[in-house]
Amino acid sequence: MLRLKRKCVNTAITHSERIANVFSTRRVTLHVLPRRHVGSLAVISTCLVSSCYRNSITGLSPDFHIHTEKDESVQVHASAALSVSEISFLEWVLARLRSIIKWIQEALYVTSRSLEITVRLSPLLLLTPLSVFTNSQQISTFTWDYVLRAVQALGPAFVKLAQWVATRPDMFPPHVCHRFSKLHDQGIPHSWKDTHAALLEAFGPYTDKGLLVRPDRVIGCGSAAQVYEGILREKDGRERKVAVKVLHPGFSKGVERDLSFMRAIGNLLHSLPIELIRMVNLPRVTENFSTVLKQQADLSLEGDNLRKFRENFYGEGDNANKSAVLFPKPIWMSRGVLVEDLIQNAKPISSFLYNSTPEGWKIRKELAGPMLRAFLKMVFLDNFIHCDLHPGNVLVEETKQNGKIKRKVVFLDAGLATSLDPNDQQNLKDLFRAVILNDGYNAGKLMVERAKRERCTQIPGGKEAFAMGIQEIVSEFHDRRKRGLTLGAVRIGSLLSRVLDLCRIHGVEIDPAMASIVMSTLVLEGLGRSLQPDLNLIDFAMPFVLGAGKV
Repeated sequence: MLRLKRKCVNTAITHSERIANVFSTRRVTLHVLPRRHVGSLAVISTCLVSSCYRNSITGLSPDFHIHTEKDESVQVHASAALSVSEISFLEWVLARLRSIIKWIQEALYVTSRSLEITVRLSPLLLLTPLSVFTNSQQISTFTWDYVLRAVQALGPAFVKLAQWVATRPDMFPPHVCHRFSKLHDQGIPHSWKDTHAALLEAFGPYTDKGLLVRPDRVIGCGSAAQVYEGILREKDGRERKVAVKVLHPGFSKGVERDLSFMRAIGNLLHSLPIELIRMVNLPRVTENFSTVLKQQADLSLEGDNLRKFRENFYGEGDNANKSAVLFPKPIWMSRGVLVEDLIQNAKPISSFLYNSTPEGWKIRKELAGPMLRAFLKMVFLDNFIHCDLHPGNVLVEETKQNGKIKRKVVFLDAGLATSLDPNDQQNLKDLFRAVILNDGYNAGKLMVERAKRERCTQIPGGKEAFAMGIQEIVSEFHDRRKRGLTLGAVRIGSLLSRVLDLCRIHGVEIDPAMASIVMSTLVLEGLGRSLQPDLNLIDFAMPFVLGAGKV
């Protein structure tokens, strides 16, 4: 059976329904399939079965003429004498054939993928015991370097998996998260032919609608998509520069297949009678990860997230001029392509971190406040948080207004955004209050009571041990109030990371979104500390914790 493009299959099935309704004559001519698809048994059979079923009552015995593009025809005769039971049997046979072929394809993929993974990871059978038993820093570093290279070679799904592991210190040991955090999100650019096809599928004749994209204007490429600089002509003739983000061809399908493979492996390992493996709960890990990855396989979700952020920060008028932070405005969007405003005259925020001149310190102070206030607003007021805030996604736009330079903090790549459930949102507020009031014990007890799943209460004294652990962490930070709760003295991201590690050790499950928020906190707190180490964190955080903060 020949493989058909989905579009042709849908067209053929649609026409088969039309055939069933047109039997005033005994001959029907169908202009539908290109010559290269005439051999498809599945489509022709679908047409025949559908029409014969309708006409088994009328007694008609139609002839079908299916014409190709070159006016060559293939004539197929179908007798209406087939009974309903015979037609049902044919439908069952066709369904079974399709199911068997799909199963064979999946089995071949899993087998070949398993062999590839085995070959790439097999050196670790030697390197891992060497690094563990020799306690050699050089061998350990070499082993981890090989792991990172192997993960990148296995493709985007495994790269995203490793990056996701780096954001889950509540599930994995801190040193593993630290190693995987170094993994760069680099991708292999796809061809202009694929980009053109994606644009046509998403928007039709896009050039007629005013979108101009040049093949040589690629301005970025990740493991999921690549970005072009383009121009959009408005109806009034004006032109605006846009960023055109195009998903890599086959990314979604490859992700689905790799996720199926990961689920199978996760279920297999979880079934082993090894408590250390079962504590990780790999089936839950794979499901959480699949949710994250599927968000990046649909660019329309990123467009929706950008609209939500703009609504939260700019209100119904969508006026970004008065705000100190900027989110790109989505213009056109589909699953495979996102067109948004191009942020011009922007630099990575990291380029401002090393200017220690008086003017440089002034600029750094100007940027630190809006950046941290924006994040606190996301967490405590909006409960809608950007979860991919690495330094490459935080820019600074510089524009001249009335002879002065105005700077805005820009947040890019909003594909990963999340919200906390009410329990974990309250847990986060309680932790901030606990740092101020030095009451970590009660905060810890409440975390256990609110947890969806936990193992503390199954162990004598487990709940109290967890609460005491939270108290120790909070007391350490509370004691630093003597020096002032500035970014230079206090590391809230570190506090939250230690809390997640304690949750992992004691089996207290929290919302996966919490881990993503902690990682974003670590990144932005680090940037804020570099920009303005004397910034008082409590002065910034408390208004938002109490529900009254403003950016």
